[in-house]
Amino acid sequence: MRLLWRGEEPDEGGFERDHRGVWSRLVDRSEVSRLQSVETWAVWQGRRVQVVKVAGGRASVQQWQWPVPDHPAARAIENGLWGAKVPVEELTEVVETVTEVPIAL
Repeated sequence: MRLLWRGEEPDEGGFERDHRGVWSRLVDRSEVSRLQSVETWAVWQGRRVQVVKVAGGRASVQQWQWPVPDHPAARAIENGLWGAKVPVEELTEVVETVTEVPIAL
């Protein structure tokens, strides 16, 4: 199983950073006692966006809606998906949802 860590470098050792900036390390299944999925949503420039990463005071946000906003930070990613890297201060109505994921014993 792969343990993921988002954000700054973790205090624990053994983590490697991938090309997306996500820290991870392999752990034995017996070391895993619970599993959670976390989603963060916010409003930016009047649009409800998914927050996919926060680092250094900036948030990477995305939305499945066309057209791409007329803003210098916004760019097309793929068909119907656009993203932007914006200061976290520009995000409002931030909501984080944590869901427990059942794991087989």
